[in-house]
Amino acid sequence: MSWIENTKQDVQSVYILGDLFDYWFSGLEESLQDVIGTLRDPRIHILPGNRDFLITSLQESGIHVMREEEVITSPSSERLLLAHGHTLTQGDCGFKVLHALGWPVLRFFDRRLPGTLKDDLARLLVASSAAVRPPYAVIDPDIAGRRRVDAVVCGHLHRKLVTKGLIVLPSFFDTGEWLLWDERGPRIMPGK
Repeated sequence: MSWIENTKQDVQSVYILGDLFDYWFSGLEESLQDVIGTLRDPRIHILPGNRDFLITSLQESGIHVMREEEVITSPSSERLLLAHGHTLTQGDCGFKVLHALGWPVLRFFDRRLPGTLKDDLARLLVASSAAVRPPYAVIDPDIAGRRRVDAVVCGHLHRKLVTKGLIVLPSFFDTGEWLLWDERGPRIMPGK
């Protein structure tokens, strides 16, 4: 949160590409009021990740939660597809089934189960995510062309990859690296 507070003063917008939380379900807002306060800023935009896809419940708290994939225009006028990345991977059959069938069920139960049960379920899902997702998932290097944008910017793979039309950011938690995109174009910034 301190990185967000410091960075948002110097930029037009901050886009958080998912997995801000290890897991999220409705009801956590009550214990994270300081985090909610930091995120409740018109310059902050959050995309849901595979671990915090239920973050859409934060819209009720005045936080701008975007869709899983969002096209924006960069300060240097490129069309960018922003995503966490879980919707972009190839050959990720187990996860795609979970995304299509399991997530709607979890969304249904999110408002109906007690917090302790949701917490246990979330921890189980996080622990089992390695079994569902292959360790070396990939994203098609020509995804920008297929999606008719100038570039795709995502995370999810937890490793840095920068090619023409595809920027995959490493885990911020592990590296502190982030992407600055201004009138001069994109630059990966070192951790502070």
